[in-house]
Amino acid sequence: MKKITLLLLFLIVQNILAQQSYYNDIDLTLTGQDLYIELQSKIAITNTSFTYGDVRDTMKITDENPDNTSDVLLFYGYDNTNCTAERSRDKDDFGGTNCEYNREHVFARSNSNPEMGSASNNSIGIIADPHNLKATDQQMNGNRGNRKFGNGAGNSGNVGTNWYPGDEWKGDTARIMMYMYTRYGTRCLPSLNGSGDTQAANEMLQVYLQWNIDDPVNEYEDQHNPHLESVYGNRNPFIDNPYLATIIWGGEPAEDRWGILS
Repeated sequence: MKKITLLLLFLIVQNILAQQSYYNDIDLTLTGQDLYIELQSKIAITNTSFTYGDVRDTMKITDENPDNTSDVLLFYGYDNTNCTAERSRDKDDFGGTNCEYNREHVFARSNSNPEMGSASNNSIGIIADPHNLKATDQQMNGNRGNRKFGNGAGNSGNVGTNWYPGDEWKGDTARIMMYMYTRYGTRCLPSLNGSGDTQAANEMLQVYLQWNIDDPVNEYEDQHNPHLESVYGNRNPFIDNPYLATIIWGGEPAEDRWGILS
């Protein structure tokens, strides 16, 4: 039995670390802006639009708590003894009142240029991109508002005029910002939704590159891409392999899940 369990674990790990077939037509010998453009084309061409209302149901799958499938994990959450700061909540507790969760635009909708627009349940396009929408306590969502992300430590909260997503969520946040910049280009410049220095001559914030290293991809993130690809058609490349950010924007090497370095 122990050997069977170890074999299953090995196969699961191998499956996660293997390069997904979605990227078979991407030239991974490219670097910098050339790879950025190739990935930008890939995630745009393969995308199918659904409505903002559809994402409400999508979240119940993509944001599911791996430790309790009746719950969703709440972005920025950390304390299940405090309603606003809860880390998980029943999937059916969606709404706009106390102790309910709603849809957080991680790249704040008013921070893009031009802005993403109103978020009605019939809205499509950037406002409804499920890669940028996370289940979040409605009060926590309001607390963050459209504050830019900034560096900090510990749990989520205000850091001066900025917002720190929390130690558990900073890597997730960085990889969403990388996706949004790759998918929508200068409309979602990293500096529009974050504070700090950029890496060399490119537009990626150093803090996002560091968060991508410090907080590696987790099981919660890994469950996003397969479902979103099956429904919406595209994936977040920086979840599949954080090292793609290093190839494109430089800095210290992030986790290489495909063995590109070997």
